[in-house]
Amino acid sequence: MTYSDDEAPLHAIEKVRILQRVAAYYGLCEGVRKSSTGSLVFGGIMLAVWHFLLPDKMKFDWFGIVYLVLAVAEFGIGLLNRFAPSAEGVLLDGLVLIAFGGWNMLREGLVFMQFLPGRPSMIFLFFGGYWIYQGFQHCRNYSILRRLFAERPTREQIRWYDGLLKEVRFADPKEDSQALALPTRPPISGKLLGDIAFFAIVAGDPIITTRDQVMISMIDSDERGARPEAVLAIEGHMFEPFPISNANWENYRRWKAEV
Repeated sequence: MTYSDDEAPLHAIEKVRILQRVAAYYGLCEGVRKSSTGSLVFGGIMLAVWHFLLPDKMKFDWFGIVYLVLAVAEFGIGLLNRFAPSAEGVLLDGLVLIAFGGWNMLREGLVFMQFLPGRPSMIFLFFGGYWIYQGFQHCRNYSILRRLFAERPTREQIRWYDGLLKEVRFADPKEDSQALALPTRPPISGKLLGDIAFFAIVAGDPIITTRDQVMISMIDSDERGARPEAVLAIEGHMFEPFPISNANWENYRRWKAEV
């Protein structure tokens, strides 16, 4: 979210929209990364099908090699989604599911017609159809994602956002004049970035908003020596009162006073 001297500064609302788009795609990539464990496990299942269901003499003929290639492909996609997640990982996973499900159903058909040894298995016929269905669901989801993220964040923006998120989660208002660490319920940590603010909530999605949508109000107390308390409101949502430290209050007050 930088601009050159020849470009007009972005309005706060536009900055929020850009950062929200980066946050949404980052969340998608994290979901793909988490799903990679399932892909790696499923790759092992595919290898087990290849090893235990196919006779030894068929493991390395054309039919068995297709099984092996699909299993290796699933492992490869799992590794790709683990270390370089993207929306395309959803599509690749779906295509392999369709291919593997179709190949299982073809195998059962060939066994039924006695072109292959063994007895047909209704269980693997069912799972073959289920994998095809799941694969098409993945492909459908990818088509939706392509429309939602017609303009993709760059890798630099994703890396910058990842660094920002880590920085916010470990924010220390005593060491960083742009940081907030508020003991609300749930606890909120934030970064005050000029005319916008970024808040990370425990077990919740980040909140990205403009300066005028954030308000911390001190609560008057009649008790002498009582610890100062405040109320936080973000985009009209009010949090329960919480004790506020001098560092948090000074960082907030200074940020709100900026022009």
